Amino acid sequence: MTAPARATAGSDTAPVVAPLTVLISCALLVLMQFYVAIPLVPVLAEAFGRGQPAAAAALGTTYGLAYALGFLIFGPLSDRYGRKQILVPGMAVLAIATAGLAVAPSLPIVAVLRFVQGLVAASFAAAGLAYIGEALPRRWRATGIGAISTAFLSAGILGQVYAQGVALRLGWRWVFGLAAPAFAIAAIAIAVVLLDIRHGQPESLGHRYRELGRLAIRRDLALPNAASFWVLLSFVAMYAALAPILRGQFGLDDTNVLLVRLAGLPAILLAPLAGWLVGRHGATKVAVVGYLLAALGLTAEAISVGALWALVLASVVFVLGVAVIVPAVIGLIGGRGGSSRAGALALNGLVVFAGASLGPLVAQLPIGFSSLMLMLAAVLVVGSVLVAISSRATADVTV
Repeated sequence: MTAPARATAGSDTAPVVAPLTVLISCALLVLMQFYVAIPLVPVLAEAFGRGQPAAAAALGTTYGLAYALGFLIFGPLSDRYGRKQILVPGMAVLAIATAGLAVAPSLPIVAVLRFVQGLVAASFAAAGLAYIGEALPRRWRATGIGAISTAFLSAGILGQVYAQGVALRLGWRWVFGLAAPAFAIAAIAIAVVLLDIRHGQPESLGHRYRELGRLAIRRDLALPNAASFWVLLSFVAMYAALAPILRGQFGLDDTNVLLVRLAGLPAILLAPLAGWLVGRHGATKVAVVGYLLAALGLTAEAISVGALWALVLASVVFVLGVAVIVPAVIGLIGGRGGSSRAGALALNGLVVFAGASLGPLVAQLPIGFSSLMLMLAAVLVVGSVLVAISSRATADVTV
């Protein structure tokens, strides 16, 4: 750790507003790029004359799998070399890859660039979440995690709205063309604003990667990680399956579909409150409540498919549950990870986005919307059980 960072990191006088603003903005930008896939699948399929499954793989699944893989790469690198040393070049490469997507001539090139984009995007989540646990004053950490979680989840809705709106008015290439300079600006902001947090006498990189294996089999981490697999899978699959219902069954146009997607945004904005609840009641209890609330929302969607107002309300309940789950699980995993915080969060990110990458494909299962929602609700209930029993092996600590 450099001398200035040693003097300020983790103290009650450390600056909070500027770094949190930068991190929240970056979180929103990075995760929006994952969710742009949901409304762009039919647009890209039409642009390149291919089937929708191929377009879904190029846009959504490719990004999600690369993003998950990137956690394994950048988590240990961040623990070894420092947070800022990973965040700045990661954002710079992300800007280049995103600019390339704006001029990609074919679907295979789109797939390759989406893979690169997803891989380097993981550098932000792996290092950024660990930075909060080290650089922010302790009393601000739960709030910081809640704020970052809000950005991550807001991206799930805003990314869809942004992509659909820009594609309708300017064309799909501008979805990436407008994002590329934003990533370049983000790289500069990180370089200027964030502290240079380094560990004294860091362990070797090989040790950090070996540590991942030990973290992966720890019961107190493995059980909540298994539960995490279904969270964003359900989130992505629900919205991907909901859009055809809104258009086909209820006859909504693109503008009204956007409004339905935006309906969940107020629920997401409550994620910082979930972070506060974690501080008062513990991450395990809050996460379990979130899983059950999300499962309730999906069950209500399954039985409300005939009434638009009920379907929208049920989707908001589901999103509220997810908004409770995410900061609680991040706090739980980060706290249990200890000195290998970034590695523990990296494993969790791998599992979460491996699930998210399958969301567009799960949405295409030929079982009907109601059956799909009930299936997802069931696995979330199982997830609540896994999180609950994981707490018996360790103290319920948070970042």
